[in-house]
This record gives sequence, structure tokens and C-alpha cells, in this order.
Amino acid sequence: MALLRHSSRLLFTIWLSLGSAYIEGPALAQTRAPIPVPPRAPTPVPETAPSIAARPRPGTIVSTLTFADLGFGNGFRFANLGGRREIFVQVPQGLAINSSELVLMLDDMSAFSAQRSLEILVNDRSAATIALDGKANARMVRIPLGTAKTQDGFLKISFQYSGAATQDRCIDVRSVGDVLSIRPDSAVEFEVDPAGISDIATTAALMPRDVAVVLPRRTLVPRDLVAALTVARSLTASGRRVTFNYGYDSLPDLAKRSDPRRWSRGLVVIGSLAEVSGYLDSPVATLAGPLTAFGTLAAVRISGLPALMVADITTAQASGLIGSPWLAATRGVAAASVGDNPQPKLPSDRVSFTELGVAPALAEVFGRADLTIAINTRALPTGTRAARLALDIMVAPDGAGERAVVSVFVNEQLLGSTVAEIDKPTRFDLPLPDGLVGAIANVRVVIQRRSAQGDCRFEPQGYPAQILGTSSVVLATADARAHNFSDLVARWANGLEILLPAAAAERPERALGMLGAILSALSAEGSPITVKFVAAGDAAVPEGPFIDISDQAPSGAMPHARFDRGRVMVVDRADRTLLDLGGFTAGAVAQVVTAGDHPGLWVKPLAVDGTLPTPPDIRLERGDVAFLDKTGVALAMSTERDTLVRIAYPDQVSWITVAERFRSWIIGGLWLLGSIVFLLALQSIRRRRSGPASG
Repeated sequence: MALLRHSSRLLFTIWLSLGSAYIEGPALAQTRAPIPVPPRAPTPVPETAPSIAARPRPGTIVSTLTFADLGFGNGFRFANLGGRREIFVQVPQGLAINSSELVLMLDDMSAFSAQRSLEILVNDRSAATIALDGKANARMVRIPLGTAKTQDGFLKISFQYSGAATQDRCIDVRSVGDVLSIRPDSAVEFEVDPAGISDIATTAALMPRDVAVVLPRRTLVPRDLVAALTVARSLTASGRRVTFNYGYDSLPDLAKRSDPRRWSRGLVVIGSLAEVSGYLDSPVATLAGPLTAFGTLAAVRISGLPALMVADITTAQASGLIGSPWLAATRGVAAASVGDNPQPKLPSDRVSFTELGVAPALAEVFGRADLTIAINTRALPTGTRAARLALDIMVAPDGAGERAVVSVFVNEQLLGSTVAEIDKPTRFDLPLPDGLVGAIANVRVVIQRRSAQGDCRFEPQGYPAQILGTSSVVLATADARAHNFSDLVARWANGLEILLPAAAAERPERALGMLGAILSALSAEGSPITVKFVAAGDAAVPEGPFIDISDQAPSGAMPHARFDRGRVMVVDRADRTLLDLGGFTAGAVAQVVTAGDHPGLWVKPLAVDGTLPTPPDIRLERGDVAFLDKTGVALAMSTERDTLVRIAYPDQVSWITVAERFRSWIIGGLWLLGSIVFLLALQSIRRRRSGPASG
């Protein structure tokens, strides 16, 4: 009943209107999994599968949905001359959207010669068969999907891998050494009519990998920055690459496409309708009645392309909806007025994979198979940490009733192994060592069974195995003090405040790129954000968990790296310089600090004008001090645990520094002085003893 009341209140606060554009069919929102962006592959030569491609419709553009967006952040692989994998692609519905092509990126390797092939089935119908020679890397194959129709909003794509090395069935197929990997940047391409896309959910689902968040060219207020950062965090969690732009006059250039057929960059505009209307192709739908306490999220068109407009009034209302499951409520809706969206509370002692939104991993075992999942610890309840991992794994025995061996790795550390159960789940209760799990826990389950393929009993056959949704993360109370960057995740779950210099209201581009990357790395999607400006020359005074971007540490904090002692260097145990900040004119230093009772992150820009670098990705896990540049984390260290490196201040001369520099001389001098004193004492004793005797 509580969930029903929550749903009713949220839907009551969303005032909807369809706008002027008519949508001929319902649209279905595509929810993208929070996965890391896969590395860009080398440019391959495209190859078209033997099939008849549908002729593209005039006036349409192409939108791409990668396998990484579907939750396959590492792709998937086949081996041992056999395997099958099925994926389901949730497709936005409507006459304006057609499935166009399946674009496969393959890595095909084989140690010895074998006849191998990959069959692709779409909705259980064969679409193409690809011959494999074992010598291809980054091979691209395009398979037209012109006649494929969705079923209940999904497109089922199956991959059947098979092969043979000889007609002799008595060989062990593992001797072939074959591997076929399907990369995460494989994709399904959709043919989209921009004129027919006029609702929020479909625009958000089809938005390309690269997205530009555009702010107005005026003095910004905190709610503008809150909206921009909240949108960027949600888009980054769905695998997009976000950039910030200042000024609506850049919209025409951002909307330009090098390839007129491809939708290469998405646009999200921050600001009110009155500010943005001059840059829109057509006016946005008018909401009924005055709704001064609500934010606005609307689907618009700029230079002929679909875009989103976000305007928050108080808190992150409309901007928070982009990363919320309630985005599906905007299906068929051109503009929505959104109220507060409270996040559901999770249990504080144990959270199941189903509650965390972790999809059950499934594979067929041909001798060996890997089941991989990624647990996002940013989604755990506030003030908690992952203490144990309780896994339920169902493994089918082979045709002879032989049981498999199951081994579990967490962040590539082996934590447990056992023989699989029959007719019931194999259960693991694994304690997680301190320091092993950061913001992401990568779990890999290896299932191996004894191969009977070499004794002529049967041909290779796969048997299923699955990580069940009843698996869970057992929680414990987090330490009161943050010792590592990843410890901030639990402290920021209930919200954090961002403290920016007052100049950021006029020049937000100096800080937003770095700030967006930090939020994506260390804060949950639903964590509320507040922004406060700090006057020049004043130290920030946090009132809760925080991020402070300034030249001086927040009030009451004791930073690990101090900048009031001259030049800062990182040296090893032999005092050899590893990093010298004296010559840096760009970059930043981030360190975990505590101001009062509030844990947070202090980021000090090294540039004279306070500009922060904009790295494509920041991975802050272990350590409490990190040196950042335009590529990301140049060096991260712990001032509490590290014994190999330390922070030094060469310009500061103290008796400790002198003592360390001349330690050997001081020890030799003290030894010599002690020897002289000892000899003088002996001589004095001898004189006193010989005096009475002579008298």
C-alpha cells in the first residue's frame, strides 16, 4: 500500500500535455544500464552480411543502441567450438522508428584450423550466417533488419556459435584454442524520423552516446548548476559522454552533423521556455495552469533534431526524472511538470540483486563459462558498506550427471570455490576483505566441468548456469571517518552540497567538467545535490557532506597535502622525486578531508585562473590524495597506508628535515662525542683512584 500511495502521489505531481505534434503509436522508454563506457575500437572495414537491406526512407536519421547500453559492458565470448547467447533489445515503439541494422564488432581467433560459423537469429528466425577464419580482429559485420518486427516491445537476437575441427568425434575440442568475442560496441541501429519523435521518453531513449548540456549565457543561479549536474550524472550512468557548453548561441553548431544520415550528438538545454524559445524549431506544448512549484521537462526540436529542455524551480525535480524509472510515465508526452521525486528506501542490513537492479547473468557451459556482473555500491543505502557477498548460483549437471566446479572472483581476487549442487542453488557466503571493493564490485563466476568430449560418448553440448536474483549484498555500518575516496559514496547517498567560488556563476565551464566526472564516479543517481557560492577569499563552511572547489581548504579541515608550506612534491623512500607540483600550471589536487563532522572532498585547482581540467573519465577508488590532469588521475596515494611514497615540502627547512638529510653525520658525531665523554669519565675515575695511593 505504501508503494501504491507513493506511485499515486508521484503521478499526481506530473502534469502532462501532448503538445502540437501527433504521435501515431505509443512509445516505450529504453532503460539503459549503468555501465562503464567501452574503449573505442580501431576503425574497421565494414562487411555486409548476405541479406537484402531495406532502402532508407527519405528524411530519416540513424540512432545507435550499443550492447554496452544493454548491460553487456564487456561484451561476451564463445569458445570450444560451441555456444549460444540471447539478448533482448527494448525498442521504442512508433511509426517514426524502424530497426535498421545489426552492427557486430567481432574478435575472432583460433590457434588451429577449424571450420567455424556464427548464426544470427532475430526473433528466432535466421538473419545471417558468418564464416569465421580465426584471423580477424575488430571485424565489422552489418546485418540488415528491415523485415524484423518487435514482439511486445522487444527484439530478440540470438547468437549460435558452432564449429568442427575434424570428422573424428573422439577429439577434445578444447585443443583447437578458438575464441570468438563480440565487443560491447556492437550495436543495433534504428532509422528515426525526427518529425515523428515528440515525446520525452522516446527522445531520452534514442539520444546518442555524445550529449551536450547547454546552459544560458547569463549569471547562473544555483538551480541552473544543480539541473546541469544532475542531468550529466544520469546520462553518464547510462553510458553517455557528456560535455558542458555555455550559451545558447552554440546550439546551431552543436546540432550540425558531419554525416547527414546520423544523429551524432544529443542536446539537453538548461533554462526556461522563455529563454530557449528563440532557438527552437516549434513552440513547446503549454502546460495547463500555473505550476510555479514544479520543474519542467519537455521534448523539443532544434535544427530538425529531437532535444530535451530542463527547467527546475527549486530542487532537482525535472532533471532528476531523466535518471528515474518514472521516465517511462512520459511515454507519448511532449511536456511534463514534475514535483519532488522521493527515492524508495532500501533495507539497511541486506540488499538483493533484484532490489539493486542487477540483471541475472545466464550462460551455457561448454567445458567452461564465465558469468560476470557489476555491483554499483553507489546504490547501497547511506551509511553502509558491503561486508559480505551471498550468491545463489543454479548450475545444471551434464548429461552423465557430473557436477561442475564453481569459483567466485571479486575484483579478480578468488574468494571461494566449491562443487555445484544438483536440483538446488549453489550458495556462497563470502566475506569481502577491507579495501577490496570500491565504487564498483566486479563479480566473476567461473564454472568448469570435466570434458567427456574426447572419449566418443557424446558431441559438445552446453548446459545452463545462472546467477539468481535472490543473491544479495550483506551490509555493515560504514566507519564514521572516510579513509578512501570510495568511502565517500556511502556518506553522499542522502545528498551533498557543492561549494563553488562566486566566479563560477559567470564562468561555469571552468569547473563543471571536472565536477560532473567526480559526481558520476562517487555519487548515486538519486542523491540530491545543492550548490552554494562562496565569496572570493573566504573559506567554505560546509553544513553537510560536501565537495569544495577552491584555493583554500574548507574551514576546520586538516588537509593531507598542504599548500602553505611552499612547493609540494611526492617522493619515494629514497627521497627521489616522483611528482613535483612546482612546475604545474594546470591540473588539480583532490583530497579527502573532514570539516567539522562532515566528510567531503576538497579540490584545489592548480591553474592561476582556477580552471579545472576536463578528463574523459575519473576513477577515484583507493587513497585519500589524488593528482588530476586532463587525462584523469595521474597519481593516487594514501597518506595513512602508503610506505613507499610520501608528500614532501622541499622549501620548508626544519630541524626534522636537517636531521633526515644529515642523519649519518649526526649519528657519527653523537657516537664520537659519546666515546670522548666515556674516555674522559674513565680518566677521571683513574685519577681519583691513583691520588690516595700516591699520597
